Amino acid sequence: MDGENRIILNVGGIRFETYKATLKKIPATRLSRLTEALANYDPVLNEYFFDRHPGVFAQILNYYRTGKLHYPTNVCGPLFEEELEFWGLDSNQVEPCCWMTYTIHRDTQVSHGVNSSLK
Repeated sequence: MDGENRIILNVGGIRFETYKATLKKIPATRLSRLTEALANYDPVLNEYFFDRHPGVFAQILNYYRTGKLHYPTNVCGPLFEEELEFWGLDSNQVEPCCWMTYTIHRDTQVSHGVNSSLK
């Protein structure tokens, strides 16, 4: 049955549905290792819950689907990096079309943090 091959991920209150095989495309990541024995699995709702940023997760799930990691411009670089780290992904995989925007956002946030701590 097709339903046995699908998985529901509730991320920050937004439900995402995909195939289990999609999540296996990138090994050694949090999503590739999901099992029903994990504490964040809800057997009543038949879904996994993660209290994470759903907007960033949409890009992360798209990466599993397409093999291309794009940077969402509506979040700061450090938040994006934090989400990638949580999911077990490498920021060096950001696509060339998004790399400059991502590094500018990341570096701006880092320099503002450094400057504000020196004042």
